[in-house]
Amino acid sequence: MAIKKTKILFLIICVLQLFYLFNFRSGFQYEIIKDPFNENSGTSYAVSSEVIESRDILKKYEATHFNLSKKLKDDVYFYQRSLEFNYPIRINQSSKFVFLRNAKL
Repeated sequence: MAIKKTKILFLIICVLQLFYLFNFRSGFQYEIIKDPFNENSGTSYAVSSEVIESRDILKKYEATHFNLSKKLKDDVYFYQRSLEFNYPIRINQSSKFVFLRNAKL
């Protein structure tokens, strides 16, 4: 009987540990899976707001290609994420649609 109680206690502790790891240590966000078939589901967790803003601007002006300023090209994160996130719209060195970094005051 004592072994059975020990096994049940061990099982309860394991479930509580898994719950703790899942909720507090993993950084998992439930908002990501609430609406998995939505086009914008989880984008705010995947990329920065600047990259999302670049996509919104490109869609607004129905751009077919774009270019980035020298400072934005030097920012490896923004450069790589903007290329991937805006995929159907490609970067073109001769494009007149250029993104610039806004100077922070």
